[in-house]
Amino acid sequence: MRYFDLFERVTEHVRRQGVKVRFESGEPLSASVIERECSEAFIPIPPSLADFYTEIGNGMEFGWSSRNDDRLFANHEIPRIEACAPKSYDNVSWLTEWKDNYEFPHVQDPVLAKTTALKMRKWLPFIHEGNGDSFCLDTSQDPAPVVFNQHDWFDGGTGHNGHRVADSLMEFYSQWSQVCFQLPRSLWWPDVLNKNGTGIDWGSAQFQEPFRLPARQ
Repeated sequence: MRYFDLFERVTEHVRRQGVKVRFESGEPLSASVIERECSEAFIPIPPSLADFYTEIGNGMEFGWSSRNDDRLFANHEIPRIEACAPKSYDNVSWLTEWKDNYEFPHVQDPVLAKTTALKMRKWLPFIHEGNGDSFCLDTSQDPAPVVFNQHDWFDGGTGHNGHRVADSLMEFYSQWSQVCFQLPRSLWWPDVLNKNGTGIDWGSAQFQEPFRLPARQ
């Protein structure tokens, strides 16, 4: 399966509902450009994301909006590769997980929070939500799984962050494509995170008809 096939199938289905689709991308990147960007990246660019840039292009915007319901839409952007991976410590030093002297006083388990913060230093955000949340690739593993990063994870809660939503980037896109890349109706991804600790409930009523792909015959 290819990333382009997923976006093409979603585009065709959404257009059959009489809705316009915005699908724009940069030029596909060559192996030499990918290699240069990987060599300069402070946090590794995993092969799955490199494949995305090679196939889809350098940066992408995908979106559509129902004419009948302003809360039924998709609005999805992948940054250009040079903007995706930080080039130095200066680009990440302001983030809580990179502050060695922070004691996490507002969580139930500060020790767990410190362990979480150290793990997060290997996360590469590739989708940014408007409220500061993000989907990240955990580059400490191969293939890199997709995890959900809740921006205020250290302000209350247990000290855990990083709900695993898919085992790979392709798995994540394959599953998300089934609801035509919709955002949850509440605009709050934790509403659809499975309670068992992994995955997203793609069958949730937060994802609306008729913007679900029919089952393949």
